[in-house]
Amino acid sequence: LWNTSDGTPIRTLRGHEDWVNGCALSADGRLALSASDDKTCILWNTSDGTPIRTLRGHEDWVNGCALSADGRLALSASDDKTCILWNTSDG
Repeated sequence: LWNTSDGTPIRTLRGHEDWVNGCALSADGRLALSASDDKTCILWNTSDGTPIRTLRGHEDWVNGCALSADGRLALSASDDKTCILWNTSDG
């Protein structure tokens, strides 16, 4: 996470086991979502950098992700030729 006013890093989110291919931020900035070659997405708490939950269900690399404006839904796109719509409250 970056401070956009001065370009300095705020915190680094660590937890994936392979390359990270994409990320998204909720409109209020409280949640982040990352997509990885480890076939997962991780939903993060941006205030402390802890993972809230890992979204598992793809059979190949996850190349992109998005969060709805209210942060309740996540969408992931994978090399397994699927997109999965997730409820962020229960994965």
